[in-house]
Amino acid sequence: MNLRDPKNQIFIIVLFLFGAAIYLWYTNIYTSFSEKTAVLVQEQNTLATKLNAVKQKAATLDELEKEFMALQLKYKSVELMLPERKEDEAFLAQIHGAAQLTVSLVKKITPLGTQPSDYYETNSYLVEVESSYHGLGRFLARVANFPFIVNISALQLKTTKEGSGTTLLDTSKDIGANETVLATFKLSTYNVKQGAAG
Repeated sequence: MNLRDPKNQIFIIVLFLFGAAIYLWYTNIYTSFSEKTAVLVQEQNTLATKLNAVKQKAATLDELEKEFMALQLKYKSVELMLPERKEDEAFLAQIHGAAQLTVSLVKKITPLGTQPSDYYETNSYLVEVESSYHGLGRFLARVANFPFIVNISALQLKTTKEGSGTTLLDTSKDIGANETVLATFKLSTYNVKQGAAG
């Protein structure tokens, strides 16, 4: 190849300029676009990962909302059985209503005080009821169906015959039609402890 030939010189200059243009394009344009593309691909991958995490949380959120609604319904039903405060008037009305419906006589209700616990308070009463044996059973069944929690303990039964005073009930014998039963028992109701309701 003759370097003095003007055609060869033009060819070499064009080849050099073409190589320089490719070098400048590669270093200034292609490399910067390549780096920007790599950054954008990385951002896209990060956003796709975050989007998947959000979708999973959204699915979990729907499940948590359903669970929350179910728990709230359960809480409402429990809240009816465990009032937020002591309600003596409602309790006394329920007791006397049960006595009237079962032809029983509430002779005495003595408050025994309130015992606090971690989350609730126990309100205890000593109750004395006079009724027939079967009437007492119906009375206790009505008490068990109160709309709030009630516990009966320390039940003592005595029979009373007209003019003969009271004696302990002997359940092995039949109870006569003239005999009435005097029942003494401890009755406990419950309410949410003040400050524990929140």
